[in-house]
Amino acid sequence: MIGLSILFYKYSRHINCGQIEFIIKAENKQVGESIGFEDLTPGANSWIWDFGDNSPKNHDRSPSHKYSKSGIYIVTLKVNKSCTLKKTLEIKNINKIIDSTKIPIIIAPTLVTVGQRFAVDYDYLGEATSWEWSFGESGQVDYNSEYPIYSYSTPGKKRLTLIINGDITYIASKDIYVKPEKTNVPTLLDIPRRKIPDSIFVNKPPKPEKDPLDKFIAHIPAMPKESPQQLEPINNAKSQAPSISENQFALLLLDVAKQNKTMEDFGKYTCNKYDFPVSKNDDDIINFNKFTQEIQNKKIRIKSIHLKKNSENCIEGFNILYKTKKGPFWIYTK
Repeated sequence: MIGLSILFYKYSRHINCGQIEFIIKAENKQVGESIGFEDLTPGANSWIWDFGDNSPKNHDRSPSHKYSKSGIYIVTLKVNKSCTLKKTLEIKNINKIIDSTKIPIIIAPTLVTVGQRFAVDYDYLGEATSWEWSFGESGQVDYNSEYPIYSYSTPGKKRLTLIINGDITYIASKDIYVKPEKTNVPTLLDIPRRKIPDSIFVNKPPKPEKDPLDKFIAHIPAMPKESPQQLEPINNAKSQAPSISENQFALLLLDVAKQNKTMEDFGKYTCNKYDFPVSKNDDDIINFNKFTQEIQNKKIRIKSIHLKKNSENCIEGFNILYKTKKGPFWIYTK
């Protein structure tokens, strides 16, 4: 009985360190502002917060903290005395006017793969004599060379920063999305929507007679056709939306679930329209605005996604098959 009690105690305190996560809630991230921190780790029952400014450690689940000086701080959270996560937080001076021409511009890819080596560059108007590159993975300065080459060891959203000549006032930053390393086993995200074999499902879903998103769009009243003379000058004025792959779009949705992105971050791909239809799990159709609200602060796993675009390359709808974590289980959400 004593052995079983010890085993149960250890099991109840065990968490998956890969699931440790916390968010930073701040309006301006400036000196004197009360900044909130909230742990989102499942199964956590003890916390040790280190705010990186030599202040006393905090043991609450959702503490708040004020910084007295501007700068870049490493916020560290230790959960259940076993799992640790670090994030970089930049605190600015109150109402300080920044000359944007003195901020260097980082030249680096936006999307890379775990293990992929890539070089970075920068544009800067002044004379540079020192460089501090931080790639957002180690929580510290990684390189002091002018043109470093780097590769990420873990997937996720990383923030690359550059400080020139030690002047932290004009720090430059760029977000880089790191994809998991490719394996020989294809994932559902790599398979086109219409070619997913039934064998990948444990319980085979019924084959729909017609795409529900197509049925929805078919009932939208069509605009009257314009004459060729009217249409030609309008087409000349239209601009194409930037291209985004279905894999990249899925990564943005995962960032929405983690509260790192919002609906407005999709504007350039949707031509600033957010009320288009979303068919989720072949069962329900809702608009994109409501869909982004539903997945916020949830653990989701996207199985497949199929985008629908118009002639201007604007996304006007998509089908998505995904699961949501409920307790220890992953289920399809209706």
